[in-house]
Amino acid sequence: MEQRTVNWIISGVIAVTLAGLLLFINRGWIQPTPAVTPLTPEPWPSAPPTFTPLPPTAPPAAPTLIPLPDLRRIDPAIGLSIKFPVTTVTTVSGAQSFFGRDVITLKVTAEVRLTVDLSRAQIQREGNTLTIRLPRAAIDGEPNPIEIEVIGESRRWIGSQITAAQNQALAQARAEIRQRVANDPELISIASEVSYRRLERWLIDELGFSRVVIEPLSS
Repeated sequence: MEQRTVNWIISGVIAVTLAGLLLFINRGWIQPTPAVTPLTPEPWPSAPPTFTPLPPTAPPAAPTLIPLPDLRRIDPAIGLSIKFPVTTVTTVSGAQSFFGRDVITLKVTAEVRLTVDLSRAQIQREGNTLTIRLPRAAIDGEPNPIEIEVIGESRRWIGSQITAAQNQALAQARAEIRQRVANDPELISIASEVSYRRLERWLIDELGFSRVVIEPLSS
């Protein structure tokens, strides 16, 4: 009985010793938590001695205004005159006489010149933007015959005046052509629009206006 008691005591001492040894070893492996050092706030950076502040932003400069053009002295190279060939057939009969009469028929092609009257222009501007009102194109001068063909002719036997009849037929043909063009709104509209667009491009490309709007002038 005594021997068993001694063995229990020895076993307890060994167990306590081993437990203490294990506890010591485990504590040696635990990394110590480093102490937290409070951060010192850094001072706000100051401007270096050579720093020069930027000047305040200046408002944008107003655009330089382009002088208004004198449309009455516009460059003729832009061609505000439009030419159209028009053909008509005219017959003129001279007075009847014992020797017959002079009769001539002409086929005439004449060039009609249509021009926009710039002296009546109304101009409004906003900066370098122009709004221009112009009249429609109108016939400028008399039709210019560019081709005359005699397609029929008979003369008096004696005392023919066919030359006078031909001149009369030519004058009549020119008057007919002028009247036809004046009464043709489509032809006048085409000539007007072409002239307007040419003037717009000239004012923008050559004189430097930023925008040009051309409208027909109300009658």
